[in-house]
Amino acid sequence: MQNIHTQSNGESALLYFTESIRENALYILDEPENSLSASLQVKLKQFLEDSVRFYGCQFIISTHSPFLLAIRGAALYDLDAKPLQTRKWTELENVRLYYDFFQEHAAEF
Repeated sequence: MQNIHTQSNGESALLYFTESIRENALYILDEPENSLSASLQVKLKQFLEDSVRFYGCQFIISTHSPFLLAIRGAALYDLDAKPLQTRKWTELENVRLYYDFFQEHAAEF
């Protein structure tokens, strides 16, 4: 944590991911969006997509982030569904809550 005075917690977390991910490996990430701003979540999403596409990585990710749920080509499993089901990211309850919230406040944009 030598960068504690120059980077936020989120910036340090993103740097950790970008420096730790190696080629042709499987990673299990539990809510990697914690402490990341929306803009850093978008950067993490792009980094993960690139890691899959260009470096042969695979990821199992537990997340509530609509940005990460929208990763291109991801298979999404709704763990709240009984029985377990695959879903499109736009069908997940927490994403629908974001959508409804922004629709309710659309006039403010």
